[in-house]
Formats: sequence, C-alpha cells, structure tokens
Amino acid sequence: MMISGMSGRFPESDSTDEFANNLYDGVDMITDDSRRWPSDLYSMNNRMGKIKFVDKFDGHFFGIMPTMGDTIDPHSRILLETTYEAIIDAGVSPQSLRGSQTGVYIGYSTFGMPDGIPDEVQPDSQNSMTETLLWVPGNSKCLYANRVSFVFDFKGPSLVTDTACSSSLVAFNLAINDLRLGKCDQAIVGGSQINLQPFTNHIFQTTRLNSFDGIPKVWDESADGFVRGETVACLFLQRRPDARRVYATVLNSGVNIDGNKTMGMFFPSADGQQELMIKTYKEANVDPLKVTYFEAHATGTKVLLPLEVAGDPQEAKAIYNSYCKLPNRSGTLPIGLLKSNIGHTEGASGVSSVTKVLIAFENECIPRNLHLKNIKSTIADMCPPLVPITENLKYTPDMCPPLVPITENLKYTPGIAGVNNFGVGGVNAHVLLEPNYKVSDTDSLKIADTIPRIVNICCRTEEALNQMFDFIQNNPQKITRDFLALLADTMKTQTSIKTVGFPYRGSIFIKQVIEGKNQIKYEYKRQSSVLKARNVRPVWFIFPGLGGQWVGMAKALMPIKIFADKIDECHEILKPFGIDLKHLLLSDDKKSMSSMTNKFCATTALEIALFDVMKALNIIPDGIIGHSFGEIAAAYADGGLTTKEALLVTYIRGY
Repeated sequence: MMISGMSGRFPESDSTDEFANNLYDGVDMITDDSRRWPSDLYSMNNRMGKIKFVDKFDGHFFGIMPTMGDTIDPHSRILLETTYEAIIDAGVSPQSLRGSQTGVYIGYSTFGMPDGIPDEVQPDSQNSMTETLLWVPGNSKCLYANRVSFVFDFKGPSLVTDTACSSSLVAFNLAINDLRLGKCDQAIVGGSQINLQPFTNHIFQTTRLNSFDGIPKVWDESADGFVRGETVACLFLQRRPDARRVYATVLNSGVNIDGNKTMGMFFPSADGQQELMIKTYKEANVDPLKVTYFEAHATGTKVLLPLEVAGDPQEAKAIYNSYCKLPNRSGTLPIGLLKSNIGHTEGASGVSSVTKVLIAFENECIPRNLHLKNIKSTIADMCPPLVPITENLKYTPDMCPPLVPITENLKYTPGIAGVNNFGVGGVNAHVLLEPNYKVSDTDSLKIADTIPRIVNICCRTEEALNQMFDFIQNNPQKITRDFLALLADTMKTQTSIKTVGFPYRGSIFIKQVIEGKNQIKYEYKRQSSVLKARNVRPVWFIFPGLGGQWVGMAKALMPIKIFADKIDECHEILKPFGIDLKHLLLSDDKKSMSSMTNKFCATTALEIALFDVMKALNIIPDGIIGHSFGEIAAAYADGGLTTKEALLVTYIRGY
C-alpha cells in the first residue's frame, strides 16, 4: 500500500510546501493573536497553532449551493479542499474516481472540539428554524467523511473515527485494513482539528493541561503542558500497481488499547505502546534496527500532575525498549517531536506526523525540533546529552543512550520510519513507512530535448492559470519529466453541470534552445482562453489528401517511439514494392516526392502513425473525415483497414 498524495492546512501554512519551509526554517508556528477570539478573553494565554484561513470556501467549485456552503463548518470545507488536492498531488484526476470504490476515513476528536451547537431553536421564528435545519447537515461531525464521499461520488466505505488524539492514525489503520481486504480500491485518510470555541482552551489552561506560557517544551525539563494546534490534512492511499507517484510504502500499521490499568484509564501505558510497536514490526518482518527515524506523539505534558507524568516518559520508554534495548541497537535513533513546532493537533496529530515524515523523505532531511534545552529527567536516561546534530557532527555509536531528539536540521538518508500516536482513552496507533528510494537524475530535467513539449493547464481563475505558467517557467530545477507526467492527467477535466470547474484554459509551449557552452535553456510561449459554454465541443480527425506534404516531414516526430515504430512497420510493408519510405519521410532529397505513388504512400504512412500517437494519448474523436485518398487513413482510424491493407490500397491508387 502506497501513500501517493498529500495535502493539508497547518499552522501558518496553507500547503505542505509552506509547511515544509516553515519546519526547515525553524519557524515557531504557534502565534499569539486574535484570529479566533479577543486576545484578552478570560485572561488566557492565546498562543496556539492556527490555520491561516477558515472563513473562505468556493462552494460553487464543489457544486454546493451558497446557502448550504455558508452553513457547512470549516472542517468539512477544508476536508473537501484537501481531499481534492491530495488526489491531484497523486497525479490523478478526481473526476476519474467518480463512482469508484474509494474509501474515506476521517479522524477527529470531540474531546477538544465540542463546537457547532446552534442557539436554542425558536419554533415561531422562520430564521431560527431555517438556521437550525441547516445546522444539522452543515455542522454534524458524523458527516465529515460522508460529505466527501457525496461530493466526489465515492462508493467505498465512508466513516469517521474518534479515539481522541489517536483518531487520524486509527483512521489510517482502518483504511489500510480495508485496502488489504479489498473493501475499497483506494482511500482518503484525513484528520481535522480547528479550535473555534474559547471555553475549551479556558478549561485546559485552568486545569493546567495547557502550557502556562504557550510554549510547547516537548521532552524538556521545563515542560508545563501542551499547546493546542490546528490541522486539516488528507493522505491518498493506493495499491502500488495503481500509483503514479509514491511518497512512501506502508509496511504495516496497527491499533490496540491499554486495557485496564492500575493508574487509571487516562494514564498512558508504556507496556501497551511497546506491545503494539513490537507486534507491528514483527507482523511485517521488519528488522527494528532498520528503523532510522521515529516521529513521536510527544506532547510536552507536565511532570507534576499524576495525569501528565505518564505521557512523554511512557512513550519514550516504549520507543526505547522496542527499537533500541530489545534489538540491541548500537547506534542512535533520531526522534522527531512535531508538537514543538505546531502544537498538539489532537485528532489530526497522526496525519500531521505522517506528513512530516513524508517531507523528511522527500528532502532527505529531518526538520529540527524547537524549544528543547534540557532533556526531561524522566527521559534523560534514554537520551545522550543534547548537542547540535549537524552535517559536521555525525551520530556515532558511542552516543548512547540512543534516543536523540533532533535540535538542528539533520541531513538524512531515508530509511524506514515509525510514527506513534495515542489517545487519552488508551487507544494506541502505530505505522511503519518505507521511503521511495527512486532518485532523480539529470535526465529528468530534459523535458523537451527531443521535440518541443506542450503543457496543457486548466484553472479556476485567470490568476491561477498565470501562476501555473510562472511556476513552470521560473522553476526549471523543479520541472521534471515526472512532474509534467503527473500534471498531464490531472488536467484532463471535463465540464459538468454540477460544478463551475476550470473555465480558464491554456497551454505553454516549451522549446529547447542552446546558449553558449552547450548550456541548455528553454523558451516559452503561452496561450490562454476562457471556456464559457458548459457543453463539450466535439473532436474530429480530418485526414487530407495531397497538398500538405513536404520533404523530411516525419523527421521531427521520429523521437516519439509509437510514431517511429509505426513508420518502421510501414517501411517494411512497402519495401517489397521498391519504395524506401524512410528516405521519403526523413531525407532532405527534394526529388523524393516527385512521383505520385511516393506522395500517396508517404502521406498515408504519416497519417496512420499520427493517429496511433493520438490513440495512445487517449484522444478519442467524435467523428472522422477523409478527403480524397485521405479516406484510406480514415478507414484505418475507423478500424476498417489494417496497416498493411491501408498501405497496399494507397500504393495501388497512386501507382
């Protein structure tokens, strides 16, 4: 099972790219402002990791009427957006999945988000009744997954999970199991946490669950509670044969619960987490020593409270025993502590951590943890002294104990990574991910080395269209063959009466030029238009007769293998008749087209070879027209003649 697409909104980050940049730049994504409620409310510390925008939604794009769009809560809105983006990120057009067995699994936590309750209904007020009726379908959390399935017309399982802070990683496990059992063909896994109500924060701060100063000092001796954060993110899971992009392979995932505990229901259990970790890697036959990076749940809870003493030390003990002590690890194990960067995103913390791991895989670098100066005494026995781990200061086997939280960005050769998640009720979730070991080479940047390339773009607005053009033109090191291949399929959209879709269409023509010292550069030409009609214009193939031929007219197309193979086939068919087709189509001999037979055969061969290219691109015509002897190639395109029959008829007609 592969993770082939990802998307999300994270604190101060509108995309996974911006999220990655903030992580590597060491940005503290926890801010103190009045975006959610007045800064002086309840005299609370307002530091919290917040998504930038929760009030914007293009309901028309998803075919949702404005009245309902205004009522749907931000969780559902952004889940729709990130679902679409995750599928696009995988190089798949969401339209192609309509009616498919696609599962949707969304994790959230009502423990920290008891919001959305309407005002008391007034039966004698039409406005009150209308608002109440719209609240039911617009704000019900049970509909988070169902709304995604409805809008995208997915027919697979559709459900939400709530196991508190482990919700989204439990949802991930459910999706993996259903994929393995054949219950769905692909799956969306999402997590949502947006803190819209101040009273929850007030409760957490009053009871000292939250940090007093709003700084998540995860694994630090001065830790005094967690800091709340927000995330809405989605992952797209596929089986390997179906995946066009691979961020990571899911080696295994698992879920368990601590069961009855002497210390009480809310006391995390090192034993329970350890049992799950060992079971997860043993089931997948994974050597725990091959795990080279671990992203911990770690919240930064306080040592003094009985409820809090457990979290971080208990998890650290489970990681240490499972991946270091029992397998006799001689080196070190890098530890990621994402909540130090963005706060605790509770029900969405699992998908947040997985996204960070994928970012580390892609960039071959583990982002730094923040606010860590002195290791917590209850964890210190499992960690070496804190030192800046940089490219110049490598890990060495003598740096034991082995758990090393990363305090500087660490250059990293991707290997197997573990992700841990646990909830306040004792539900634990664990995932093992293996990176895509494919490495890009210099040839991947040769996007128009044989023939010029046309890149088709369709967008929601003119601004977006120009932004895509600018990105392609201004980022030559990012525009690879693989990127353009992924982009191509996502742009195959069709107009629909259910959505306004992408009315702004355009293409950018890329041609390679050589400038000084054999340095390869490209020139770009753009064209764009606006699609105003909802109906789809028909596509017709026209096969002309004489008048359009010229010397060497197939030369520029021979780098296209499908085209070249067909020309080779036609050449062999005509050879017994004394016609050197390749000479006619590829040479600069101006006399080669002097005879009528040569003109006929060269034109027909070119036309049927071009048709094969169009067919391979899945360009299906609504109609076919042949003019003069172009009717022969038209008959081939319509399936009436084979290649050999078409060429023989052409030869006889021109002889």
